[in-house]
Amino acid sequence: MSLTDYKIAVVTGASRGIGAATVRKLRAKGLEVHAVARSAGDLAALARETGCVAHSIDVADRAAILKAFGSMPVDVLINNAGVLAPAGAVYETSAEHVARLLAINVEGVVNCLAATAPGMKARKRGHIVNITSMAALEISPGIPVYGSTKAAVHSFTKVLRYDLHGSNVRVTEIAPGRVKSGMHLQMMDDRTAAEERYYGGLRCLEPEDIADAVVFVLSAPDRMDVTMMEINPTDQSYGAMHYHKRS
Repeated sequence: MSLTDYKIAVVTGASRGIGAATVRKLRAKGLEVHAVARSAGDLAALARETGCVAHSIDVADRAAILKAFGSMPVDVLINNAGVLAPAGAVYETSAEHVARLLAINVEGVVNCLAATAPGMKARKRGHIVNITSMAALEISPGIPVYGSTKAAVHSFTKVLRYDLHGSNVRVTEIAPGRVKSGMHLQMMDDRTAAEERYYGGLRCLEPEDIADAVVFVLSAPDRMDVTMMEINPTDQSYGAMHYHKRS
């Protein structure tokens, strides 16, 4: 199967940023798109704009996700929902933030897979795209727990492809660098300061860049599975050495 053959898509984290951009792209391609997010107001506006079907659901709520999508013949699942926490060292991250990061970034992905992957496997058609982060692959000071949650998804995405082997279901991981999606504003109490700190003067990726990548992998011929894609801003790189000079 490829994009022209797919009919129904589910996109999580759809109220803004990468998710909303992906909804727009997939609707433009003619798919029936089910947009999932907690923000009912933003979802309603997106539904009016694009004609998508809005589902105000927390992906951490497995029962609600299974009820909404467990019997739906979903062809495409875009696992995009994610949250950040205030910047800090791993030992400075509150228990509340750790629990929320795990619930949305890890359990939310598993819940959506539980609702859709068995049906895809049975129908022998479908494509799952897990949006992770370069923080899953590189050292990212300030967001250690977030990076660890994305590393978990990176790990089980590989196993997922193994589990679905022979079913004709394709599995893709897309790991973006910094995207100007507004997500980073969660990292500081002062949103204006966060805007300047994480986006000011930087040529970041735009949500549409990642949405275009989603369309690209979905559009690949049936014989081709783009299993992993890293997308970074031209001006972003990793790997600097870090030394402490002793006196």
